[in-house]
Amino acid sequence: MISTARKEIFKDLRQQIFDKSKWKRDHFSVYNYEAGLGKSMYAQELMAESSERILYVQRFSKNNALEVTVNRINKIAGENVAVAYTGEDTRKKRIRKKKLEARVLCITHKMYIQICRGNHQDLLSNRKILIIDEYPDLIEQIKIGKKEIGQLFIDIFHYGNTDGLALRLRELLHKYSHDSEMILKKEMKFVDFSDLAFRKYAETINQIIDEVVQKGKGEDYELLFKFQQLLKKGAYFYHGSFHTIDSTIKFSMLECNIILDANGGFDYRYNLSKKFKVIHQEKYLDYSQAELYHYELNTSKRSILSYLNLTETILKKINFSECKGILFVTEKEQVENVKMEIEGYFDENFEDIQTRLSVNLSVGYFGALTGINDFRLYDKVVILKTPNFNYETYVMNNFIYNSFEGIPNENIPIFENKAVETIRLSTVAGEIYQAIRRIARDSPGEAQIHIVNDNQEIINTILEQMPCIQYSKHQIHVLKSKNDRERQQEHHSKKKLNEKRLEEAKKLIIEAQQSGKLFIKKKDIRSMLGINQSPNFTLLLNELSSFLHDKKVINEGQKLIFR
Repeated sequence: MISTARKEIFKDLRQQIFDKSKWKRDHFSVYNYEAGLGKSMYAQELMAESSERILYVQRFSKNNALEVTVNRINKIAGENVAVAYTGEDTRKKRIRKKKLEARVLCITHKMYIQICRGNHQDLLSNRKILIIDEYPDLIEQIKIGKKEIGQLFIDIFHYGNTDGLALRLRELLHKYSHDSEMILKKEMKFVDFSDLAFRKYAETINQIIDEVVQKGKGEDYELLFKFQQLLKKGAYFYHGSFHTIDSTIKFSMLECNIILDANGGFDYRYNLSKKFKVIHQEKYLDYSQAELYHYELNTSKRSILSYLNLTETILKKINFSECKGILFVTEKEQVENVKMEIEGYFDENFEDIQTRLSVNLSVGYFGALTGINDFRLYDKVVILKTPNFNYETYVMNNFIYNSFEGIPNENIPIFENKAVETIRLSTVAGEIYQAIRRIARDSPGEAQIHIVNDNQEIINTILEQMPCIQYSKHQIHVLKSKNDRERQQEHHSKKKLNEKRLEEAKKLIIEAQQSGKLFIKKKDIRSMLGINQSPNFTLLLNELSSFLHDKKVINEGQKLIFR
């Protein structure tokens, strides 16, 4: 149970639930209580206390997370008032009907999106309060490229005339792929399909969809749905494909709508729609004894692949004495690499390192940490990666809220559009902040935080969430492997040098032969060509084998002998 003193912090949330005069059907009240304060647990206490029918939405169901929530609510209520509802329950009529009777229905974000798509509307029936834990991301991205257009030709033609649409889209793909101005500007072009010609194609697609639905052709429907949304909402052209959104997904709301999100005060997505009203909360946790070490280094996906010893460099900065646990955070694809780098640094396997140091070590990844409390007793966290999504994800966020608010879309210069950049930077900051707050949950003053990142705006946003924290900025140097461009340039330079040396060697051999000499020493040619390594000269002679044969020159021992 939440302490009485802590409950006072959540008085606004309590009033929102129990004072019906504060209920609003047209927007979410977003409470940005800081991470680790216990807002989810207290919300569950309020649900156990309330007599209203409530729909509670949490992020995950894995590791029995829904059941844990249900058991806690029921224990506090002293009776079974809450049940978990999952995708499996939709197929079990009797169980489904029984669960729908529960006063508190607990579902995941994934199930909520299905409701927002128009499915499972009975989950809302006779319910008054909707509480969503964490930001509800409604974006379902749709990508249409050569593959999908080809399928429109091959798989759909027998339903009706879609060849014209496929040809027009193929022409547009080719046009934009070779648009030098757009490429030079590094711009995502918005393509509007609302003119008369495309409206006719849209009518055809809609008619075919009706036929496909009647025939139960699921795969054909999924393909046609993509083109339906493309023609309805328009799309951004980027990296050889059109990118749009599923416009059928819209926020489902009840009489009282609440979002609990520690990122709510700075996540720019909440500024993009009138459906959100952020109720800003004060900071209560004491970070004055906590430490944040900022290492200024680019940790984008491309950059991090070139670093040879990043993990080793950061490990040297960490004091392992009197340490309870360290959480390393990277991207999903790098988890095993980071583990191996830790093992390489200590020259031991992962389990033996923990045993010898008496320290818990874990490697987690962005996208799987928000709301997780497995590391609450750890006191150190190391952020090794900047959690960037694909750029089109941020553009699609802007796209969907423009659609909700009736704002026209425009071309997006990469990394220059103010709204999209604010979405990107605030989202990245939110991912890092949530990862940081997985540790030292009960004693944030003990936290030692190491972040490798080169964007000061992101760091500043994180610092604002932890007032008075001891912050220091450091420069670090890591070994790098050559990138593709450098390798290409180096290969080109070596090739030109080799071609030059081949011509010079031919010239030297011909001159020596014409002078009447019987032979020339290889080391003399090597010296005149400026080749220091003997193996490199051997490779050059191998390339000259046809030339030597034509000129009747014998390559023997340490000499080139003239016949």
